[in-house]
Amino acid sequence: MAGQRGPRHLHRQGRHHRHPPQRSVALPAGAQLRDRQGSRKAVMSHLSTLIASLGRNDPDFSVGRRPGGGQSSAVLALISETDNDIILTRRPLSLRHHAGQVALPGGRAEETDDTIVDTALREAREEVGLDRGLVTVRGVLPTAHVAASQSDVATVVATWGGEGAVGVVDPAEVALVQRVRLADLANPAARATTRHPSGYRGPAFVLPDLFVWGFTAHVLESLLDRGGWSRPWDRERVVEIPEGYLGARRLPEGTTPDDIP
Repeated sequence: MAGQRGPRHLHRQGRHHRHPPQRSVALPAGAQLRDRQGSRKAVMSHLSTLIASLGRNDPDFSVGRRPGGGQSSAVLALISETDNDIILTRRPLSLRHHAGQVALPGGRAEETDDTIVDTALREAREEVGLDRGLVTVRGVLPTAHVAASQSDVATVVATWGGEGAVGVVDPAEVALVQRVRLADLANPAARATTRHPSGYRGPAFVLPDLFVWGFTAHVLESLLDRGGWSRPWDRERVVEIPEGYLGARRLPEGTTPDDIP
């Protein structure tokens, strides 16, 4: 799990994924080098576009209730400069809020945090073992209100080389850690709209080993749009939230269908 490369699959302790051998055709050394260089340029182009957008307001990102009065919180959207993937976690089913849901590393601010960036980096260290010395902070997305936890959440966007080891540090907070390629998230076959029993409708990502919806899906959608990874997809495709990813069916009093659960 830690530092794993290749296809990004969820890993549990003692479980291994086996893949049938794939036939490949060797390219000449010069062609291989040009292919790597072209891929690297594409990665950096998308990242540069994303970074340049971070000072821009995004009225569609913070849907529903505007932030203010909620618990100050932060998550870390950490993108690898080499593999163009992002670190996601899955919450244990035992949690009070967001049980079973896919999330970015993060949590509530503490008195020892000088800034919201410190909150995101501290939480990433506590949850997935990330060494903050490997991270370059690029900016912060607009804060959004998340109804289920009554939190005002800032998304700290950062990059790293992808060479560090990450994995589950505290099983009480994180059940699984996965590095997911942004290209896989942008695949139209992985995109859908989902709905919550509260009436909420929003973006979802349907991947072989996980289902992403709610606040995290809004963040991922914003990153894809800002960086130019997004591709046209069927917005009329509606899927239900799988039971294990649903979290709370009942939300705090006063929550509207426009609020992010």
